[in-house]
Amino acid sequence: MFPALLLRVLLVVLLFGVGGCATGSVSVNPYFEMPPERLPKTEMELYNRALTQLKNNQLGNSIDLWKQFLQNNPRSFRGYNNLGMALYSNDQLVPAMKAFETALALEPFDTKIKDNLKRALRFQVTILRENKDYATAIEHLERVKKLTDDPPDKERVALEMEILQDLIYEQVKLANTLEGYEAFVAKYPDNPKNSDEARRVIAKLNPQKPGEFPEMQLLPDAAQRTTESTQEVFVPEPMQSVPALPPVRKESIEIVAETKKAIEEFPEHIQENEVVDFAAEEVSQAPESTVMKRTPKVEAFVDPDMEMKRETSAAPVQESVPTKRVRIITQNAPLRVRAKPDARSAVTAQIPKNSVVPVFQETEKWFQIEYQEGKKGWISKKYSRLVN
Repeated sequence: MFPALLLRVLLVVLLFGVGGCATGSVSVNPYFEMPPERLPKTEMELYNRALTQLKNNQLGNSIDLWKQFLQNNPRSFRGYNNLGMALYSNDQLVPAMKAFETALALEPFDTKIKDNLKRALRFQVTILRENKDYATAIEHLERVKKLTDDPPDKERVALEMEILQDLIYEQVKLANTLEGYEAFVAKYPDNPKNSDEARRVIAKLNPQKPGEFPEMQLLPDAAQRTTESTQEVFVPEPMQSVPALPPVRKESIEIVAETKKAIEEFPEHIQENEVVDFAAEEVSQAPESTVMKRTPKVEAFVDPDMEMKRETSAAPVQESVPTKRVRIITQNAPLRVRAKPDARSAVTAQIPKNSVVPVFQETEKWFQIEYQEGKKGWISKKYSRLVN
């Protein structure tokens, strides 16, 4: 009884094994053997003749027949796919890929055409890699990646592309030119291994000489701007806090009407300590009876700020010297230079990325730099980095 049962189990296992091997050995036919529907009899005979020549490895005749068929049936994706297979078998990879691309454009979701195109692209990648044309090979792999739907297969293609980028970077390091490193970063900015290293080498190979200013876009001076230009919409940098300036003491301010007669009525030493209210200019244009004149205080008042200004004006002026240099580290756009250390201050210039400029002063979050000879402005520390 037991030998009979064991024999049945072995027979079932054997049948499943044979069935599995038979199923795994089935290969996908790369051709479209069935011609398009509703073809004239002559066109159908031409289709079958071209397919027979292709299967018999009569590639030259098959290519001519497929081209003849497509002249009469230019919308046949089956004909373009089979022409691509004939060209691929005849080692004409570039024309074969063009034929597959045309077939895929006519039938975008056909898996057979996609597989044939990926096969031709990978074959071309192998040849390009042997010829050390890594850049073109990466472009072909980009196309393979777009045609691939399975996520693990996509990751494998991406890994192949990174390997080829590493080989390109080895060539760049052998040449060791500034142009080579810049071209690599421009073409492969997100390479996880080599892009940052290339940027560091560019910074070393491209130091700016002292007194040399980068190219930038100069904006109109504040005095030349009209009220319309101030209403232009632009995206400011993130708002940053600015160190508070010392408050102005109210007791030192005296307001007088801004008229020539009012100013002439006071002694010279009192006029120095007076502050004219320019907002009262409109009032001065009113009838004389309605203008209110304020008599200045007779008591002598010494403004410490004014004394400091006098001492400063009496001292010899020393030209400031840059204390350090910074590099602009914005991602893509140039960095705005502002008239004051305030994110709402007027923009006077724009400095390109990676430019190096001298620093004259600094606050908690701002650097005062010289962006053009004799012209200074303020940039955010957030978008700049000190250089040695």
